[in-house]
Amino acid sequence: MSRVLNAVRRRAAAVRHRGTTVGCPICERTFDRFKDAWNRPNALCWRCGSHERHRAQWLLFERRPQLLRDARSLLHFSPEWCLRQRLAATDGLRYVTTDLDPAQEAELRLDVTALQLPDEAFDAVICSHVLEHVDDDVAAMRELCRVTAAGGFALVMVPLALDRATTYEDASITAPEDRRRAFLQHDHVRLYAPDIADRLRAAGFAVEVVDLHAELGPDGAARHGLLPSDLAFLCRPG
Repeated sequence: MSRVLNAVRRRAAAVRHRGTTVGCPICERTFDRFKDAWNRPNALCWRCGSHERHRAQWLLFERRPQLLRDARSLLHFSPEWCLRQRLAATDGLRYVTTDLDPAQEAELRLDVTALQLPDEAFDAVICSHVLEHVDDDVAAMRELCRVTAAGGFALVMVPLALDRATTYEDASITAPEDRRRAFLQHDHVRLYAPDIADRLRAAGFAVEVVDLHAELGPDGAARHGLLPSDLAFLCRPG
């Protein structure tokens, strides 16, 4: 019943905020503004719940349609509902979801640091806002590279501190409140800087840093509610 009630409330809010100022590329709806999140304004789609990073990912796929067109299979870590619906409906794509948390709906229970998958198992991989939760991100990145097929891609995104030159981590910080202050969230174990690209390269990837906020320009970024910190790391096995 609560799921139905939430859906009704979401639809009612979407109606109240009808407009043309902003647009979500995932559900293709427009509104007067985006919904405020708990920690930032103008962040969430009223209809599908997409965050800024989700819209950036879908815009990347729209601007580079060959990414999904050429992929026969895609593994999605910790899939969000908004993207899951669109990707699952992609013609010719075997779409597989995974999440280590048994409380989350997913087809596979995989540890990203030790994937029980053969080499080059998937043409495409999406790993968004996962690595900041993983103690051994070096092992995770190597595994992502191992299971991504030659000629395919892995799309990686993480919360980024653009004002930092190097990623900040300290294994002695374990208390939830201390982690929130240091790493932005109680269950994060590090705060990434743009040098994550170097970590991904060290794992065996060739990395392209895609800045959708810059590509779309100020007006386009504002219309889709994108953040400058939502850089997409488009990784291809070296």
